[in-house]
Amino acid sequence: MKTGLTTEILPAGPAATDAAARALAAGLLVAFPTETVYGLGADAANATAIAHLYAAKGRPAFNPLIAHVADLAAARRIGRFDSRAMRLAEAFWPGPLTLVVPKTDNCPVAELATAGLDTVAIRVPAHPVAQAILRAFDGAVVAPSANISGHVSPTLAAHVESDLAGRIDLIVDGGPVEVGVESTILGCFEAPMLLRPGGLSREKIEAVLGAPLARPPQDVESDDSQPLAPGMLASHYAPRATVRLHAHDVAPGEALLAFGPAVLPGVEQAASVMNLSASGDLDEAAANLFGYLRALDAKSPRAIAVMAVPEEELGEAINDRLRRAAVGR
Repeated sequence: MKTGLTTEILPAGPAATDAAARALAAGLLVAFPTETVYGLGADAANATAIAHLYAAKGRPAFNPLIAHVADLAAARRIGRFDSRAMRLAEAFWPGPLTLVVPKTDNCPVAELATAGLDTVAIRVPAHPVAQAILRAFDGAVVAPSANISGHVSPTLAAHVESDLAGRIDLIVDGGPVEVGVESTILGCFEAPMLLRPGGLSREKIEAVLGAPLARPPQDVESDDSQPLAPGMLASHYAPRATVRLHAHDVAPGEALLAFGPAVLPGVEQAASVMNLSASGDLDEAAANLFGYLRALDAKSPRAIAVMAVPEEELGEAINDRLRRAAVGR
């Protein structure tokens, strides 16, 4: 991996948008905010740039990437949308939903970005900075989370700088993100399948489809198999400290990631305590998740104890990320 690059950091605005578009066109790597997390962008048609992106993140090359585009018209140039996919795109784009659809015959997205699959993952982000960059670049941009692969996803430009300074060319600082967990990924297969829960709840998608979503086979979520979509490796989103789920107490030297108003026994011995949402608000918890995991991990605790989060609405996505963070590495 080539390191030692000078990573420029620019505040979001017209100058940063122009610089980002020029850098992407030149095959460089640009981190920018979306409404979910910060993404690390590369020209989706440039295999060399994508190879550099994989290297910068330390990302397995069999893990596919999401192609970000400015609107549905651009999405239809790279993917084929059946009637159900169109309904979902029209209902939820721009927004935190990624659709996995068959590639078009002349799909410009590089094979390296789709990991050799005959499908492509596409999203139209809602964040105004992402939208401005995509429109200025006028092409598809692959943009996985802007962090070292497997590490906690970034919700601030400072998180990107911490992981990737010296490895990428530009960071566009648009402040904190709104949603805080990655996009929901839906496979538009014969039976629409929830491949990764995320910033759009299962319930809202099922309401538009009028039918329940299928679940992926258990054996696809392995670190040894090729994922059907991004974010499906078993070990992912992981801090350096061990993560202990469904904690009912706090051991000496552990950090606590709390949720809700309850106070756990032993909390006075915690190395650090952060509460995703003292009021039990799942939207607030999702927005805080990755930033709080990073902050607790920075305290070098013996482990991070995590209180239970309800498995409903955005709680499904929060628990998915926490389970992957807890997988032994």
